[in-house]
Amino acid sequence: MSDESARRPRDEIAGDDAPQSQPDPLVGTGSRVDAWFHWLYLHGDRRVISGAILAGVFVASLLLIRVDLITPAEAGDVTAISAALVGGMLPFITVVLAINQLILSEEFGTTGAFFERLEATRDFRRTIESHTGYRPSPVEPSEFLRTLIEAKRRTALGLQNVCRDADPEIRDDVDEFVSTTAPRDDEAIDTLEDASFGSFVVISVILHYNDPWQLQEVRKIREYHRYGLSDAAADQLERLEDLLGDIHVARQYFKTVYMQQELADLSKILLYVGFPTLLGGAFIIVSYGNLLALELHPYVYVLVVSATITALFSPFAVLLAYVLRIATIARRTAADFGPFVLQQQLPQEELETSDASERE
Repeated sequence: MSDESARRPRDEIAGDDAPQSQPDPLVGTGSRVDAWFHWLYLHGDRRVISGAILAGVFVASLLLIRVDLITPAEAGDVTAISAALVGGMLPFITVVLAINQLILSEEFGTTGAFFERLEATRDFRRTIESHTGYRPSPVEPSEFLRTLIEAKRRTALGLQNVCRDADPEIRDDVDEFVSTTAPRDDEAIDTLEDASFGSFVVISVILHYNDPWQLQEVRKIREYHRYGLSDAAADQLERLEDLLGDIHVARQYFKTVYMQQELADLSKILLYVGFPTLLGGAFIIVSYGNLLALELHPYVYVLVVSATITALFSPFAVLLAYVLRIATIARRTAADFGPFVLQQQLPQEELETSDASERE
């Protein structure tokens, strides 16, 4: 095969086989609506979102009372609403048990299974140390990922350096790749510095780092210029592929651990919120008629009914806030494997394409 037939023009590279989607930047840009969606789906504190939902339920209850759709003076209406909500809470026991079973299923195993996990982890760490030259590799997840991204960034700059005297077409493709990925690498490295795993700061880098797209671009450069690359450039490209594979495995593992932690937190919070709420709802069902007999100020009953409805909705609000983020993470990374770039965007989220011709 000739040199010319092995190469494809850059405008053809930007055609049908170019990835049509790519994860958004680490810090989303655009309108306030875009930023709000990012906060709601991913970056927002789940406790704050749960509180906002419950505040909305409280205000809605007050409005329903004001238009006489809910009548605090009628004990039958209030107890019927409370009974319906308490009945709807009972399935949460099954939800909590299912979540705990999902988490614990990963913790059970034989000594042989745990030994195999340990050996696989050792092999992976040795591979990382061989690819990065950093020995021993960090044990803290954020520092571990930061080391990998730093090594990948240095390798990309090294590739650019060895291609200074290469053919203009090779040099342009490499410069484009480095100019596109280097700012992302710098931003991820700065974000991961002094970050602790468990916070969404780390998972945001894990979620948004676009290694599948980068791997695809590296493979394109190797394929389309394989007859014109020097040995040094070919070695740098091979090392880039290895490091991007390492980053991908680390991202997927840390994402899995984070989601297990989120599910464990959700299970615990549902128990904390659900049990006292269940008792409070049962108390209202049993004693609201006697409370009306005390003939207190009407506003007292308005507040009691609104607070009761809000409290009985609290497990639903917690479940919605946590599952919204877990489901979003799972959706966006469901097909995030190797060179496949099928990440799903958030509503109102603008995604980049991989080629400069589409960005111009």
